[in-house]
Amino acid sequence: MKINQLLSDWPSGAVVTQAWLHTHGVGPSLVQKYQQSGWLERVGHGTWQRRGDKVGWQGGVFALQQENQIRFWPGGATALSLAGYSHYLSFGTETVDLFAAPGTTLPSWFSKHEWGVLVSFHSTGLFAEMADPALQTHQSTYNLFELKISSPERAVLELIHRSQNELLFSGVADAFSGLATLSPRRLQALLEACSSIRVKRVFLLLARNTGHSWYRRLDLSKIDIGKGKRQITPGGRLDRQFLITVPERFADAT
Repeated sequence: MKINQLLSDWPSGAVVTQAWLHTHGVGPSLVQKYQQSGWLERVGHGTWQRRGDKVGWQGGVFALQQENQIRFWPGGATALSLAGYSHYLSFGTETVDLFAAPGTTLPSWFSKHEWGVLVSFHSTGLFAEMADPALQTHQSTYNLFELKISSPERAVLELIHRSQNELLFSGVADAFSGLATLSPRRLQALLEACSSIRVKRVFLLLARNTGHSWYRRLDLSKIDIGKGKRQITPGGRLDRQFLITVPERFADAT
């Protein structure tokens, strides 16, 4: 492949893998030739960027996602921010929440690269396998490529999962006010597949108190919230429906 065609096909701001280059007719020897000629710059083992290109963390995730099965995705507060909910989040602006399938590790080329942000990596089995993994396509604002990120429904559950208890009824609770258009069908599937009793109880309590219409369409009888009382807020009040101790203004004591 001629270098002009390769650079034309290469999305601006993206890191690419050897596998991506191979699908574009560029083998290892040609990569080496282009690198020596100054067209490409090596990012790390098996990855390159266009020389002089400004590459950020999203460009790195583009390379991570160049597989048939997505194993890495931005989630939690990061996915909510990318989906336009950043004005409801007062934290996480300098941190990228990157999630992965259980047992997955970050390639060294990604973890060792300086992206200009703090990457918080979570390899977690928060959800059982689902036919719909609740990921959606995000078009990068400044670059011509797409990423798979958590849908808002998945992201808010990931946000609760990764948030310390003291943030649940401040920053996380504030985020709920902007989540009026979540899909009850997708939420139902996620909540039934969720392995964390803490996440499900906190989510359902905050959803109930916010009063969005989708909450009333959830079938709580199919969602396992475990048994027994759990303390989230020391010195708080017990919510009788979900059996968690929370700040008094959030609790239903009837």
